Amino acid sequence: QNHNWGSRHTDHYAWGQVAGFDSHPSSFLEVGSGQIKLGPLWTPLLTMLVLRHGDLEIALNDLRHALRAKAKFHYFRWDFETGTKDINIKGRITAPRSAFVGLEYRNPPGGTKHCLNSKLANCELRITRRDGRSEVLATEDRAAFEILTDDKKRHGVEILA
Repeated sequence: QNHNWGSRHTDHYAWGQVAGFDSHPSSFLEVGSGQIKLGPLWTPLLTMLVLRHGDLEIALNDLRHALRAKAKFHYFRWDFETGTKDINIKGRITAPRSAFVGLEYRNPPGGTKHCLNSKLANCELRITRRDGRSEVLATEDRAAFEILTDDKKRHGVEILA
């Protein structure tokens, strides 16, 4: 299921997608980091990633990889890192405040969340293989970037819909 489906929204997440990097138009990335609240406690930040690049297809979308991945996001910047024994993927997605639109998401069990959404973000992704070979994929303004939050004002993005 996608991040907007199910019986309720994830409590706090960052989601990103690049369908074609500037120098690699057929490469594809989808990544998400999220937390849910279980009673009064928050889960750790879980991060899942799928990358298709050349002959590489990496799906790090199981619970074990989600728990081991590192991620940190704030408004307008997200850093993440994950991998296997054979490959490491480290990325950053950013966009200026002016590239975001604010959306109100009604949560099925009640209440609302605010989604800060940009389709004009930049992304830099470093792929490092076990043998030391490294490659950088980047896009200046073709990445999708979303943050879901309960915060209604501190981010400074006007909620338009």
